[in-house]
Amino acid sequence: MKELISRLREKKLPKKAIIMIACAVVVLAGLTISEFAAEEPKTNTEASVCADDYIKSTQKNLERLLSDIEGAGDVRVMLTVDTCYENVYAKSYDTKGEKSENGSENELSEEYIIVKKGSNNEECLVVKVYEPTVKGVAVIAEGADSITVKTAITETVCALFNISTAQVSVEKMCKE
Repeated sequence: MKELISRLREKKLPKKAIIMIACAVVVLAGLTISEFAAEEPKTNTEASVCADDYIKSTQKNLERLLSDIEGAGDVRVMLTVDTCYENVYAKSYDTKGEKSENGSENELSEEYIIVKKGSNNEECLVVKVYEPTVKGVAVIAEGADSITVKTAITETVCALFNISTAQVSVEKMCKE
């Protein structure tokens, strides 16, 4: 920067012009650096569905499925989740090796892989989307007084969500 100012003084430019040029250089350098600064990835809005929507649709689907079990009758379901949707983004890695007196040291840098969609829209490349993890399921069924129906409901829920029987509660629906 000092070198730039001294060159401008040699050209015998007014002091205001030198200050304006120096400010312009600083602003341009700042903009350039900010382009390369690490940013949080922009999430894919389709994969950022709220856990509430997942819970509601899963409960409805599970109610329909479980009511088809012979003897189950009318079924109500409530489930709880541990996590929300989680995206895993593609990254590129670059290793820079530097030799020192003690040996060689490697520096690993990583960047998200950006995909352009249209002229002004960029998103990170999504490699995998993890769905919410089910913690527990409560089922209220008309036919839950039968051990056969209760067992069938429990086994179906455990198989669907890969959870243990301790995380599933099946009870008889009260008649009113």
